[in-house]
Amino acid sequence: MKRTLIVVLGALGAQAACAGVYVEMVDRDRADTAAKEKLAQKIYMQNGVGRFVDGEGHSTLIKNSTMYIIDDSDKTYIAFDKATMEQLAQKISVQMEKAKEQLAKLPPEQRAQMEQMMPALSGGQQKHTVEAVDTGKSDKVDGRACRIWDIKRNGELDDQICVVPYSTLPGKENFQTAFANFAKAFEEMAKAVPMLSGMMSNEFDAQAKVNGFPVRTVGYDNGKLGTEEHVMRVWREEAIPASMLDIPAGYKQKQMPMGEE
Repeated sequence: MKRTLIVVLGALGAQAACAGVYVEMVDRDRADTAAKEKLAQKIYMQNGVGRFVDGEGHSTLIKNSTMYIIDDSDKTYIAFDKATMEQLAQKISVQMEKAKEQLAKLPPEQRAQMEQMMPALSGGQQKHTVEAVDTGKSDKVDGRACRIWDIKRNGELDDQICVVPYSTLPGKENFQTAFANFAKAFEEMAKAVPMLSGMMSNEFDAQAKVNGFPVRTVGYDNGKLGTEEHVMRVWREEAIPASMLDIPAGYKQKQMPMGEE
């Protein structure tokens, strides 16, 4: 009996050690309390592998430095890796050259406007900047105390987030490390596409600065906060089935659409 108890406890301990985290996000209108919430995203994270499912059921899996876009409707998936990025870069290069040819045919004023909106067309490169600014304010979201930060992208107010420390949330899954690995993998892939360079690392640097998970996100519109908020409804520790963190059996790989030749 004693040995049986030890085996059972050992099995439970092993299950707890590998338990992941399940997160559920919803969208809601804070100006209309009677409006129904809308499921926005489900996140399954375990052992550094993440599966992200949007409100319509579309899944993205990030595993082993590769992003997989899964299509359940036809049981296929696209592997978005470094090789795919390089192919995409070649396509973008061809399309940019065609755009430059069309640009050269425009009157000077229109050409200048287009070059200002799209610096890459004139040989320039707009750097994607992200800044997290501590407002010094706090709030509560569904009973969780959180710190308010403003997120500026390319110098303009874009989002306001209310952040809780990871230490206050259940589970031992290291989201910070996982997101850092995701950003690193994307940046490695993005080296072939200069206009994407720095995008994910800058986003992650801002996320690392706030040092927690945003339980509420509200977008800015011309410097004013909008009414729709993106809110964390569920965060719980649970063992994620292995099947959730892999390509479903029988699914076939297809090539990523690259647009016109």
